[in-house]
Amino acid sequence: MAIKDSYQAELIHDEEYLIRAAEAAIFAYGSAISFDKLAEAIGAEEKQIPQLLHSMLGRYENSAFELLILDGHTQLATKSEYAQVVRNALTIRHNQPLSRAALEVLAIIAYNQPATRALVDRVRGVESPSVIMSLCDKGLIEEQGRLDAPGRPMLYGTTTVFLRTFGLESIDDLDEVPELAMFSQQIKEQRRQLLLGEETTKAQKDQLTLEAVSEVPSAVADVTVTDTAETPFEVRMEEEKKARQENEE
Repeated sequence: MAIKDSYQAELIHDEEYLIRAAEAAIFAYGSAISFDKLAEAIGAEEKQIPQLLHSMLGRYENSAFELLILDGHTQLATKSEYAQVVRNALTIRHNQPLSRAALEVLAIIAYNQPATRALVDRVRGVESPSVIMSLCDKGLIEEQGRLDAPGRPMLYGTTTVFLRTFGLESIDDLDEVPELAMFSQQIKEQRRQLLLGEETTKAQKDQLTLEAVSEVPSAVADVTVTDTAETPFEVRMEEEKKARQENEE
């Protein structure tokens, strides 16, 4: 009897763990997650998922959230009566004024698009991953493929949301945006410095190559002389050979 009670308690414990794990996975996934992916995430079998989800439904009766179960997928969502509250929160979030760093990154990408994060970092002189992520989150920039180069870095460009936000008809009107135009001269100067540095480095490498090539004839000559000349060891060998010949005669 004790063994049976222990076994049942273990089953209840396992189910409670899987329910909490499923809740965490669904929340973290954000969008609708399929039953098979959810099962893989929590270490359960796919056939267990419907029962786990139905066990979770009661958790949200007195909550602002609800668990949606639709065609082999599930998702956590806010209840419809809080839709306006959610819209207000999102509006506040997206309407926050852009920081100077965000405007600078946005200007660099806008004037050089499609641009990699490496280019943004080089022009600014500091790393900018969080700023780029924030601009993507606001819908002002987006991923536009990958550069055909080692590592295949992501390329970023501006969006139609960017144009609407700054009242532009096309990207050619960038200089009409005071907030971005103020960075244009700075960006151009920084790019000029970068290009100048690259040209200087290339010129130095070319000079080193020319110097190395110009030294090759003398180096070859030295090797030739050294290789053809008789060494002391070879001289002694020749003298011993002559001595043996004279003794034989």
